[in-house]
Amino acid sequence: MKYPTTTQGVEIKYRLDEGIFKLARLKSRRNTNTINVTELQYADDNAAVAHTHAELQQSVDNFHAAYTCFGLTVNKAKTKILAQPRPGENPPATNITMDGTTIECVEHFPYLGSILSTQSTSSKEIENRLQAGHTAYGRLSTRVFKNKGLTTHLKKLEQFHQKKLRAIMKIKWNDYVSNTAVLERANVTSIEAMIMKHHLRWSGHVVRMEDTRLPKKILFSELNAGDRLRGRPMLRFKDQLKKSLKEANIDPNTFEASAYDRNEWRNKIKVGTDLFEENRRANLVAKRQQRAERTKQPYS
Repeated sequence: MKYPTTTQGVEIKYRLDEGIFKLARLKSRRNTNTINVTELQYADDNAAVAHTHAELQQSVDNFHAAYTCFGLTVNKAKTKILAQPRPGENPPATNITMDGTTIECVEHFPYLGSILSTQSTSSKEIENRLQAGHTAYGRLSTRVFKNKGLTTHLKKLEQFHQKKLRAIMKIKWNDYVSNTAVLERANVTSIEAMIMKHHLRWSGHVVRMEDTRLPKKILFSELNAGDRLRGRPMLRFKDQLKKSLKEANIDPNTFEASAYDRNEWRNKIKVGTDLFEENRRANLVAKRQQRAERTKQPYS
């Protein structure tokens, strides 16, 4: 049997030394490694990645040939195509086929619990999670939140928005209770602090992975080809990670060394996110006081 040739995929260059935020180090040819990412596998799911239409068609043909060789079949109805263009550009037209069947091209697609979209942003993911929160609250409303015979442990409701916390605690808009006071009554942190905590914990988890793991290589990498647009570009994962580290009062230069010790890293995250939340609430109180003082001043 003649096996089809492999596709080029998405080429990245990476180095696992000298720090994750020192991107200039990737210009060195001697110490920089280059790999082609052609597929991302997880359990029985598989994502094929490519830069061009021709490469993606070849990758799909390769998958179909490999599955057929082992007596397996691909569920064509669940297979989707998602094209992610550069910011400001329209998605390219795609016509990918598998064994004579045209694969549907979609604007967003659920994968591994997240929503991938053509815009390459998290807006669709945030919208989906908010909708899931509304749905979950609606299902529990009668049996839990409106049941006077049950007590509510609000720490289990951290994923809900400020609006849901107010509904659970029966705080109305005309009660004039600030968002900070709602969080204090509920004994939970802000959504921003929650995201920061999970962001830092996941990054530390990837740093502790073996050097052969693909997620670690990607975290320490950048694309080998292509330029970012002029003006203010979209923030990368590493840009937001560096911002989170600074806001949590963690030195980005020693981030990796700290993350290798799991217990030390978790302690730093807790202390850092608690400090961030404390400063965030203090700033909100200060701004509210400033607005109140301005309203008291007479007009000249």
